[in-house]
Amino acid sequence: ECLGNCKRRLSAAILRDGCWSYVFGDLTATSGADLVTGAKLFATSKDGLIPWRGRPDSLKRGLIARIPPLDMLKD
Repeated sequence: ECLGNCKRRLSAAILRDGCWSYVFGDLTATSGADLVTGAKLFATSKDGLIPWRGRPDSLKRGLIARIPPLDMLKD
């Protein structure tokens, strides 16, 4: 699906139930390993955030949005 991020080339989203979601742009065809690393960091984080330390540079530079979990918006 389109993430509506045309000006920042290839885009990807990383999601986790009940946690913040992330949208990244300016990725390249070789960014797959960085996305896997980011997903592993996310899956093992205790606070539901992708930690800055250890996050690949392409995911630091390419961060477009961090979206709060929907249940946070209910309150």
